Amino acid sequence: METVREEERTWIAREIHDELGQALTGLKMELAWLDKKISEPTHPAFARLLAEKIGAMKKTVDITIVSVRSIATQLRPGILDNLGLVAAMEWQASDFQKRTGIRCELLSLPVDLVLDEKLSSALFRIFQEILTNVARHAKATCVTTSIRQEAETLIMEVRDDGRGITDEEAHNVKSLGLLGMRERVDILGGQFAIRGIRGKGTTVTVRVPIGDGFRNAGIDTQGLDGNG
Repeated sequence: METVREEERTWIAREIHDELGQALTGLKMELAWLDKKISEPTHPAFARLLAEKIGAMKKTVDITIVSVRSIATQLRPGILDNLGLVAAMEWQASDFQKRTGIRCELLSLPVDLVLDEKLSSALFRIFQEILTNVARHAKATCVTTSIRQEAETLIMEVRDDGRGITDEEAHNVKSLGLLGMRERVDILGGQFAIRGIRGKGTTVTVRVPIGDGFRNAGIDTQGLDGNG
């Protein structure tokens, strides 16, 4: 089901970006042509009214194009497929920081981390869900994330400095976000843990086994602030 879902996300994202994006771009070009034409001699009041209408339409098209790109990227960021998990996480951290004002730092990420598509997608979706929960519930000012390898296990750890999740919240069977993350990790044969300390924050730890599809050319020990 997760594989089918990701395939559907990818297909929808491409359709939105290619079909609707191209149509809007074509419409904007037509508006630009019309804007140029009405600058030719005509009744001043009529020309001014048309120019105002066209200007408003161009702004609407620009806003719609931005929305289309945002929706397509949220469905399936192309950077995940083209540049891999680390680059996608850097992009997500930067976007999260801009949208929420919560500092998002990426620390000790493998410089050359290559994972198969299934594992990359799962870890990226878990990272997204954690950030969503931080924005909604944590009341945090900073989030730090690290990925490291221990033997045949890949470990992703995300910490925030917020209010700290309670045991009751961590084991709430009605929390679809937590349930979804646990299920993704279970599918990968890994372990999921979440621990909160009141007033000091919450730590989510994901451990997943890695196989021959993993390659690590080194660890970057210099923190990335999520802006790059």
